[in-house]
Amino acid sequence: MDENKEFLASENEAESTNTDTTSETTENTTELTEPTENNEDTLLNTEEVSDSVVIKMAPAPKKNKKLLQLPIIIGIVIVAAAAITLFVIKAFFDTSIVGTWIETVPLTSDTSSSDEAANFDVYYTFNNDGTLDYTVGTMSWNGTYTVSADDSGNQTLEMVLNGSQTSCNYTVSGNMFTGRTLELSTSSSTTKVDLKSGNVVKPELKVDKDFKANDKVTGTWTYDNGYAKMTYKFNDDGTVEINQSDSIKAEGTYLIKNNTIIIKYYYTDEVEMDVAYSVEKDGLKLNDILYTKDDGSAKATTAAATEAATETATTSAK
Repeated sequence: MDENKEFLASENEAESTNTDTTSETTENTTELTEPTENNEDTLLNTEEVSDSVVIKMAPAPKKNKKLLQLPIIIGIVIVAAAAITLFVIKAFFDTSIVGTWIETVPLTSDTSSSDEAANFDVYYTFNNDGTLDYTVGTMSWNGTYTVSADDSGNQTLEMVLNGSQTSCNYTVSGNMFTGRTLELSTSSSTTKVDLKSGNVVKPELKVDKDFKANDKVTGTWTYDNGYAKMTYKFNDDGTVEINQSDSIKAEGTYLIKNNTIIIKYYYTDEVEMDVAYSVEKDGLKLNDILYTKDDGSAKATTAAATEAATETATTSAK
């Protein structure tokens, strides 16, 4: 009996000890789970760290930029397509007469001659503004032209050149890669003239090796009687430009020899023209015609008059 009591007593002590241990553990656990000031600081620091991490992260790509780029890309594609379309039309379907056209003309009446030296080229340049340049060698004539079409689609070209008028039918064929052809014909003749598209090529004129510039001749000299106007421009490099009433122009070279100015230019072949000259007090006499020097005084007078008129208008407005 005494042994049983001791055993029970031992069990009770053990239970008591376990209960105390559990209580302490619970208290410790409670203490760990209760927030302290340090724990609150730790939480705050964690939030701050989280915020800082978010700030340092690379921003996500904005979809708005892609939306803005799409219309730009579409616009570029549209412009490129339009440019390609215009190029194709210009390259393969251009029937415009604007441009330079070359006619090869025989020097003699024998049109069967195949000798290239017996032929020369004539250039027709139709400008956008309705003006026409007719060029042979280093000479050119200025004129005008008009084009029209009837109800049947027949196209007519009318040219006014050097006071004479020419009318003919025309068609344009070919393309920019294989070459374009301008065909001219008239109702009164079965003969057709074919002109090829190209560029104006002028013969090269070399300045004479004995050329020496003369300050008394160099410059622009004009004769104008109100009906006809003639201008010679002698450059100090030995070249000369001749202009007759803005309708006929020629380019060439010149050489001063004794009392003569020797001018060379090209038409169907090289042409040499001797011009007697003398330096006068009020100008330069060429073939007994007095030319006055264009020193820019007329332009200066016009500019001064324009400025004065502007000042007068401004004063009146005030």
